[in-house]
Formats: sequence, C-alpha cells, structure tokens
Amino acid sequence: VTGSSGARELVKEALERYGLSQLSAGQYALCDVIGRFQGPERQWQTEGLRVLGDHEKPLLIQDLWKPREGFSRRLELRRRAEVEEMAARDVDTTTAGQSWVWGRERGWDAPPSHTWLG
Repeated sequence: VTGSSGARELVKEALERYGLSQLSAGQYALCDVIGRFQGPERQWQTEGLRVLGDHEKPLLIQDLWKPREGFSRRLELRRRAEVEEMAARDVDTTTAGQSWVWGRERGWDAPPSHTWLG
C-alpha cells in the first residue's frame, strides 16, 4: 500500500488481511473518519465520516489535510449498506451536497460497528 493506492485497492487489501474474499469488495466502503479519544478509557468517539470514492487516494488525502486540534483521523472499513442507512437517516440542511455523514450531532449515541484500519 502506497500513497498512490486507491480506496478500492485498500479495501481489497484489508479483506485479504482479514481472510475475506476480495470478491465481496463491492459490499464494503473505505471511510475517512474524524473523531477523538474520550474518557478515562480513551474510547474512540466518531464525529463524522465520509465514504471515499474508489479512485481517491486515502493516504495522500490524510497527508494533505489534518483535522483541527483535539481531533484525529483514521480510515475505517464499513459495510456499504450500513453507511447508506446512516446517510438515509441524516437530514443535513447545513452542508447539503457534501458527502460527510455526521454522528453524534444527528442523535446517534454510539457509532455503528466497523473495522479500524490503522
């Protein structure tokens, strides 16, 4: 995996690493997730996520754009159906047209299940 690797390629690599068939790569999305570690147990709290396009370069994007102070960024592998369900529940009037799905601000108490790739 290099800075020129596309999101689809990273999905296939992750599936292979976890012993899953690369044929199911279309069922998964690579997400760019912003959040922070909170509480005494330093649990990850997702603030927002964006599904990366198949040809976006996730590692290059991470190098070029840093989250604001106090927040971290990571890549997560999520089922596309789960992300589509989250997006359908999201009623976004402030950032209409942008592809970020926001978490706690929309009333989700806990982030959905996911796999962290970091």
